[in-house]
Amino acid sequence: MMFCAFMIAGLVTLVPNIHSPFGLAAAMGIWGVTQAALFLVSHVRLMKAAPEAPAFAASLNIAGANLGIGLGAMIGGRVIDSVGLQGLGFAAAGFILASILLAIALMTFKPREVCV
Repeated sequence: MMFCAFMIAGLVTLVPNIHSPFGLAAAMGIWGVTQAALFLVSHVRLMKAAPEAPAFAASLNIAGANLGIGLGAMIGGRVIDSVGLQGLGFAAAGFILASILLAIALMTFKPREVCV
């Protein structure tokens, strides 16, 4: 959750600081560090979830990241077309908040027993 909060802060402050070299560097630094940390955390969690198939788990993580990049580019382009560049960080922050809510909802469900 802490990394998500920092990522939201970096994304929302990116465009307002676009003309300030220090502000832009700080916003991009926060965004980049948190993105890298969250990617590594998800990679470790997948490896722990599937220790019998680490290569498959790693490929799923990379595929998910690439899917996110592609969808982010498509949706980001739509946001820029409709709202403008100033709305891009807020749209990305909305997706992060939605993913936090989805993660919380998924953590509350009990896994069903599977008969083997």
